[in-house]
Amino acid sequence: MYAVAGTWTMDVSMLEAQKSGLPHIVEGVKRNPGFVRGYWASDVDDPNQTVTFIVFETLEQARRFRQAVIDNAPAQVSSGVSRGGLRIVEVQAEA
Repeated sequence: MYAVAGTWTMDVSMLEAQKSGLPHIVEGVKRNPGFVRGYWASDVDDPNQTVTFIVFETLEQARRFRQAVIDNAPAQVSSGVSRGGLRIVEVQAEA
């Protein structure tokens, strides 16, 4: 399995809109081919920082998803979301 791991900076003045839009984002991500599981998490020490970890069955599916996220940058910016890192990682173990 492979995951797309992302770090994000959120504009806290838009936090309520971001939270209300999250279920729509989750539903869209779940429809991607090869989707296994996804996590969206907020940093407890710095609320404007978030981390995502979206798992796919194959490397190619993860690559396609990452490119779609990159291509969606204008919508992210208009929602007060700034992408930090976005990398593909191979899942070595799970519990």
